[in-house]
Amino acid sequence: MSGHAFDDLVHRVNNLLGTIAVQVEVAAADGSLAAHQAALRLIAESAARTQAEIRRLRQATGGGDGDRR
Repeated sequence: MSGHAFDDLVHRVNNLLGTIAVQVEVAAADGSLAAHQAALRLIAESAARTQAEIRRLRQATGGGDGDRR
C-alpha cells in the first residue's frame, strides 16, 4: 500500500472512530430511544462508507477486492 493510500485509510478510519465517539456522547446525553436509534444509524452509515473506501483503496493499490475478513 502506498503512503498516500495508507494516509487515506488512516483518515477514513479516524473519521469512523470520531463518528462513533460523538454519536455515543450525543445518545448518552439525550438518553432517548430515538437518540440511540439515530446514533446507530449514523454509525452504520459511516461504517459502510469506510468499508467502501477501504475496498476502493485496496483495488487501487492491487490489494484485491477487500472482501477478506
